[in-house]
Amino acid sequence: MNMRASRKGLSPLLAIIIGLVVTVVAGILLAQLYFSYAATISARPAANVEYIDLVTNGTNSYLVINIKNIGNVPITAVKVSNVDCGITNVAPGGTASCTLDNTDISDLPTTAGTVWSGFVNITFSGGSTLSYAISARARSA
Repeated sequence: MNMRASRKGLSPLLAIIIGLVVTVVAGILLAQLYFSYAATISARPAANVEYIDLVTNGTNSYLVINIKNIGNVPITAVKVSNVDCGITNVAPGGTASCTLDNTDISDLPTTAGTVWSGFVNITFSGGSTLSYAISARARSA
């Protein structure tokens, strides 16, 4: 009996091609799994001050600040010029606002057109903080 005729199976070239395809597909799947896992575990605390408004009626002044959490770590506290704003637990993607008046921040101007400058300190759940310098021109109510 002829030995060549009794062998059955894939040709060596076809076996190599199938092996390469399986290896490439497995590598792509593992890379996607790794990058999605790495994005999940990397903490990125970030926030934006969306708007600031300072309104006065000649006697009282009101400062309104809106904060947006653009990172992936929750915000735990916000202070405006070392005064606690009352914002806590802002989830990633969420927004929060606070209103302070001239009894909270004594140097808020009561004259329209006057510029006030201060800062915002934002604390995140991991303990990291961001600080932004802010300024607003008082407008009449």
